Amino acid sequence: MRRCEGNQQGFTLVELMAAVLITVVIVAATMTTVVTSNRANVVNTQVADTQQNVRLATDLLSRDIKLAGFNYNATDPATAAVGNCRATIGAVTKPVGLLPQDQSPNAADTGADGVSMVLPIMNTTGWTLTAAAGGTANAVTFDNSISLSGTAITEMLAQGLAVDSTISIGGAVSKTVKVIGATSIGFGAGNYVSGQFPIGTPVYLMQCVRYQIVVNTPATCGSNAPCLVRDNVALVDGVEDLQITYACDGCNQAAPNPLYADGVIDDQDGSSSGGFPTFSQGDFVSNGTWAITPRTPDKIRMAQVSLVVRPTKADDGLDEKGSKGVNTPGPVIVGDHNPSADTGYDANTYQQQRRRVLVRTIQPRNL
Repeated sequence: MRRCEGNQQGFTLVELMAAVLITVVIVAATMTTVVTSNRANVVNTQVADTQQNVRLATDLLSRDIKLAGFNYNATDPATAAVGNCRATIGAVTKPVGLLPQDQSPNAADTGADGVSMVLPIMNTTGWTLTAAAGGTANAVTFDNSISLSGTAITEMLAQGLAVDSTISIGGAVSKTVKVIGATSIGFGAGNYVSGQFPIGTPVYLMQCVRYQIVVNTPATCGSNAPCLVRDNVALVDGVEDLQITYACDGCNQAAPNPLYADGVIDDQDGSSSGGFPTFSQGDFVSNGTWAITPRTPDKIRMAQVSLVVRPTKADDGLDEKGSKGVNTPGPVIVGDHNPSADTGYDANTYQQQRRRVLVRTIQPRNL
């Protein structure tokens, strides 16, 4: 047998080690890129969520402030206060459609504001009159009750209808409930429906709703991050601060303002143009109990809402070490609230979070 021997060659140990080293370098570089890209994607998602949350929170508040009061006749002695939507003015407790709740009425805030307002409970199935109330323009009747279907009464009872509740007829007239029947709601002797309302006119049950910020309450917010709540129901995550300022008509009697409401926003900062008061940012009131005459809630004509929102989770940075950068250079000051004055404020921790601020001016249309 003939044996053939060729020139056999292989890799030396040095070559193998060099190849392994090159491979490790390439893999390490690739992993660094992957990790950085993944962290950047997380940050982008957090930023997008934060922007979406601040818009959503502002839209929800704006919608309800525009509806606040719902033509609720708080000046009618026969109309009771709706829930806690009332203010003690002097020695008298009066119902109000919009109730400011400044965190610190007589000093700079050390936390978020709140606000309560009278709003209708909407019903998609329709709570409507089954008989005309008040007659017609040519044949007025004096009705101290309204008729609804038994189903509507049952549904309203489930939503909190009770004696001394307040209902609104067509969003035009508010009445205090005194008698609840199987298919009717009565308002008491002599308390007649003012106006004429045909069959099919919607009827609303009024409620007092409170907006506020809740912090460190996982049972409500789902985490330790703050959230915006409406009657203790979490609406938007990551809402860190809520500040509301108000412009009014008739709440400042100092010159150049008249002693009465004149349909023009009161001048609070003395700004003028050509000798006439001009409306400016300084005309929004950030403090005040809104219960000392003439500064009372019924004088409010505009509200300016400022919201500060941050991600619900801490920023882990972009590098492999998770180095946390400065994403908010200093405390975000809105209204009369400077977070650096809050209890437990830590500048390093605060600066690590990204924040978005949105300010919107709203005109309540139904006070």
